[in-house]
Order: sequence, then structure tokens, then C-alpha cells
Amino acid sequence: MPVIRLYSPAESPGVTALAQLADAVTELLGLPAGQCWVWWQQLRPGTYHRPEWRGDPENPAPVGLVICKESYGNGQVGALLRVLQERLAELLGVRREEIYLTVQRATAGELLVRDEVWSPDAGQPAPEPIADLVPVAYVHNERRELTDDHWGDVPSVIRLDGGRFTPEALLSLDSFSHLEVVFHFHRVEPGKIQTAARHPRNNPEWPLAGIFAQRGKNRPNRIGVSRCRLLKVDGLDVHVLGLDAVDGTPVLDIKPYLRQFGPREEVVQPEWVDDLMRDYYSGSPEPESPEATP
Repeated sequence: MPVIRLYSPAESPGVTALAQLADAVTELLGLPAGQCWVWWQQLRPGTYHRPEWRGDPENPAPVGLVICKESYGNGQVGALLRVLQERLAELLGVRREEIYLTVQRATAGELLVRDEVWSPDAGQPAPEPIADLVPVAYVHNERRELTDDHWGDVPSVIRLDGGRFTPEALLSLDSFSHLEVVFHFHRVEPGKIQTAARHPRNNPEWPLAGIFAQRGKNRPNRIGVSRCRLLKVDGLDVHVLGLDAVDGTPVLDIKPYLRQFGPREEVVQPEWVDDLMRDYYSGSPEPESPEATP
């Protein structure tokens, strides 16, 4: 829950404006509404020194302090500061570059929220990033736009890194009909990562679901897993159909799909998933003919 304190010699822009600012933050971070607090503190003359505030300026740009958990990544914090700067400039009619913001991160054990001292892993060391992952291949296809549906008839080539592998790495892969491909959502900006709950595809008609209760691409580690049909293996090229990854996607691993790894019990899922997936693996829509275009 970010806490934002804004300081200025000017009067507050009002509760509605501050609420809009908080809503922009929760939307960016994928937090439920109300999970951001904003304070505006009007400074009395003689209690501050800032050259830009000399001479009683008509629209003094505020300075701000943002307090958040240390678990927010640098990309998220950077995006948060940019959003605050842009929205404040719009609300107050000031120049963005005159708005100064800084961040204070609360580490585990230093933040009391809802009568509980925040400690994500009590007694456990902080998680360390895994830095030794190197793509084994890259995806080549005609899909370049980040659209959600119509992956069923998309052909792709997964081309192994020839500097690290020989065709021997793919020996006997063509005896399987389907593959599991682990890849990186490389085109998701760090500032767009979701860590809480959101409406799937931002559709308000579907209920809020935590980021780990959906398969959206804006995930904390930006890792995707897909099952696709294997067409053929040609040297270092693996030809597949229905891989939902755009051109240039880094592939982290390729595994043959074994039916024994499928669920051994009945699969249960909410109704909104059926709506979301209705056109996901359908073929590409037929283009409208010129005669049908009004």
C-alpha cells in the first residue's frame, strides 16, 4: 500500500483530485481500489526554503515523498513516480520537471499494516534474483502485435541457439506430438508488472483475480508456459502450431508434453475462464470483403 505525502505552499487541489491521483497509482500497480493513501500538506510561510517557491508563485509545483514496500522493483517504482509526476502536472497546471519526488522503502519488520508487522517470510532471508537464465532459442513467426486471441493456426519456428547447441539436442523430439514451451514475456515493461489482483484483460465484467489466479502476461517474473503441436524438426529449427508467443520471444526451455503430466482428476475452473478463452485458440478471423464494408 503506497503512502504519498505532497508538500506545497499552495492549498490542496481537493479531495476529488487526490482521489484521482490514488486511483491512478492503484491501477498502475494492480492494487484494489483504496490501497493507496495521499496526503497534501500546505506549508506555512517561513517553514520552507525552495528557490522555485520564492515570490509567491501562482502555481507552485509540489515536492513529494512516496513510501512503499521494498518488494516493489525498480521498474515499478520508476513507473509509479512518472505517473505521479504526469498526473500532478495535469491536475495542478504545472511543469512536470518542477515536481520533485523521492521514495522511501519500508523493509520487512518496519511496516505495520492492519495490525500486522509486514514480514513476507518471517525468519527467512530475502529472495535473491536468479541471474543465470539464458535463452536456448527464439521464436520466429508473423505475430508481432500483442493481441490476445486467434493463436490456433499460427505457425512458428523455435530456432535453437547454434552457438550452444547442435541438432543432437533435439534428437527424438519428433517422436512426440506436442511440446511444452517455457518463454519470457520480453515485451512487457517492468513498470506494467502486476503483483496483486486485477480484472482479467481489464474487463470489469469478470471478477477480480490475483495475478497468480490468471495467466496474464504482466506477471512478476514475466514467464509464460505454452503447449503447442509439433509439426517437424529440421536441424536446429522446431516447427510448431499454436504457440502463443510473438516473433522474437526468448525461449527458456522446450519439453516434450507427456500425457502422464496432465491432471489425473477432473479439471475445475470458473465460468469467466470459458468466456476469456473462447477465441484464444480459434483460427485467424476472416478479413471482411470490400463489399461488406459500410
